[in-house]
Amino acid sequence: EDGASGLSEGERWSFKKLLGFTLVASSNDGAHALASAAGAIELLTPPAQASDKQNMDTFIASMNTEAKQLGMSQTYFLNATGLDESIGQSGAYGSADDVARLMTYILKTKPEIISATPSPILWTNDQNGEQKKVKNTNTAIGDFPGLIASKTGYTDLAGGNLVIAFDAGLAHPIIIVVLGSTEGGRFIDAKNLLNATLDWMGKNG
Repeated sequence: EDGASGLSEGERWSFKKLLGFTLVASSNDGAHALASAAGAIELLTPPAQASDKQNMDTFIASMNTEAKQLGMSQTYFLNATGLDESIGQSGAYGSADDVARLMTYILKTKPEIISATPSPILWTNDQNGEQKKVKNTNTAIGDFPGLIASKTGYTDLAGGNLVIAFDAGLAHPIIIVVLGSTEGGRFIDAKNLLNATLDWMGKNG
């Protein structure tokens, strides 16, 4: 997939470690591998017989079904990475409200999925013990006090995107979503929203 994130063909990974690597590095290769494997499991297809396209189609259909079940009415996935399909078609469509809804669901039910994302640097290893150092694509992690989780996104059509969850105090998580910004501006926008949120809470708490 587009973008070099440090993965090579033939590597073997545990699901948990590849998931952490993929989220921190925004690895399109990792996302494709995870989606293809999940599709194969859903199809109950032996790996040697699995068609990557069939696996991916199955997984993408499941993503769209899950989005509907979560009430993400403005979200639709065309691929598993979010990469643009063409110069005029994005790989996914959605809204800030839907992204916040998804992050809320993850925090409430499966927080382990995103446990690696607050790390500026992630040290991890594949099944052969080869160690990898992964830099977080959220280069402004230090600007978000109480950070619980974050995920970046960027394509030519989508622009700069960022979702963060932070603890505003007394176990009060707040989610901020920025869509359609610039690659650098998404961090500034999120920081401004965080400061405005804390200011409002200070005045109304």
